[in-house]
Amino acid sequence: MFPTLFALGLVGGFVSGLLGIGGGIVMVPLLLYVPTALGVGALSMKTAASLTAVQSFFGAISGAIGHKRHKRISVPLAYAMGGSTVIGSLSGSIVSVYLTSKVLLMVFAAMAIVAAVMMLIPIQETGSEPEVEGLEFNKPLAVLVGLIIGTLSGIIGQGGAFLFVPAMLYILRIPTRITIGTTLVVGLASSTAVLLGRVGTNQIPYLMSAILIAGILIGAHVGSTMSQRTPQRVLRGILSVLIFLTALKISYELLLA
Repeated sequence: MFPTLFALGLVGGFVSGLLGIGGGIVMVPLLLYVPTALGVGALSMKTAASLTAVQSFFGAISGAIGHKRHKRISVPLAYAMGGSTVIGSLSGSIVSVYLTSKVLLMVFAAMAIVAAVMMLIPIQETGSEPEVEGLEFNKPLAVLVGLIIGTLSGIIGQGGAFLFVPAMLYILRIPTRITIGTTLVVGLASSTAVLLGRVGTNQIPYLMSAILIAGILIGAHVGSTMSQRTPQRVLRGILSVLIFLTALKISYELLLA
């Protein structure tokens, strides 16, 4: 199990740095299905959600450091969404202890489907992105989006960045690379609240988490470097495919349950 967790940490960390998400959209199904497929053990949805809380937190930290070097983080936007996200995430995380694994899976599936549908909406391609210092956005709307996504994220045990990315792109109209960098910071605020809620309710498997973190730190560094060299349309396409496939997989499992 430990080598498997380390390898999965590498994957989750790489996705965090490349696409600006905590990696939960990928990590939850990987934790649920890969160990079983390899015959090294099986993890429940509750355990997977708790490990993802840890993965999202450390993936966001490592990825954000990489994107900060390239000036892709909007501090005002991060502040606007981060505060309400923390409130929602902490509330959802505490409530999650009273929910069953099936309910958690249903919430995760619903979030993935919504994100997948949003990513199918075409957006206007532009040449060069504006400087992050001159970015303008709707602040009240940003606060509301942070509160809603934060609450749902707390329930499923991850930063919810796979929802923040399409929300920033299609609702707030934020440029792609700034979206990716800023989402990591907002996701960090959300992931911190989620992690605190899980720790406070004694839901974290610490030894497995430590193995996962070792892989995350390496993968996120590589991913953030690759993100700056990848075309915007390709980044959006990869994220769209990941979200869509995960939504299909989780929905299928729900039908069989």
